[in-house]
Amino acid sequence: MGFSVQATNLSYGVKGNPNILNDLSIDIAPGQLVAVLGENGAGKTTFLDLLMGFRKLTSGQLKLEGQTPHDDLWELRQDIAYLSEKIDIEGDWSANEFLEFNRFFYRNYSKELEAKFLDLFRVNCSSKIANMSAGEVRRVQIVSALATQPKLVIVDEITAVIDIVGRRQLLKILVDMNRDTQCTVVFATNILEHLEIYASHIMLIKHGELQTFETLTDFLGGKSKSEFSQIVADILEEK
Repeated sequence: MGFSVQATNLSYGVKGNPNILNDLSIDIAPGQLVAVLGENGAGKTTFLDLLMGFRKLTSGQLKLEGQTPHDDLWELRQDIAYLSEKIDIEGDWSANEFLEFNRFFYRNYSKELEAKFLDLFRVNCSSKIANMSAGEVRRVQIVSALATQPKLVIVDEITAVIDIVGRRQLLKILVDMNRDTQCTVVFATNILEHLEIYASHIMLIKHGELQTFETLTDFLGGKSKSEFSQIVADILEEK
């Protein structure tokens, strides 16, 4: 079963920008697949950073499975997979060396899943990270993160440098894991393709304010899934 996420009157700001996120309240149940949407600078990455404990709230509360992520609890992190373009991998390592290093830190790491994902993403384990394209490096990241058999998967814009085949494969893996293990998925992206098929819930942020958090069905309001992108754009363009 996946992790629960509860935010109550969550706010975050810094000097010169006190309202990066403002009074945000949501309740993500275990097993939900949440698409976090919004324009650049809306606060999506900041919200995910708070989930990871990288930043401390200005006010309010944020709980993962009833625990505060900023407390940096080892047991909690064992079950979280984090995928982000902000992560760098040592270029002198081969893909295999990186995967071997990563295995050490996760009690539930599955070499069987690793082998399955390596084959799916066509990763050459002998290749040096420094010689890989950005998209190939992200594929190695995906393999290393999802082979940990997480209870919570946090994805921050990683699909931007992955080709269309890789994006579809990643989404399929996340959907399969979500269905089979009920892991919770929180997926921030500006690339909307396929989300209308896979997401269970939509979380839309605009200028640091939560516009909506609801099921995909409620978000569509009776409209066709083919209109999903237009509905998102219309909300973001409203004054």
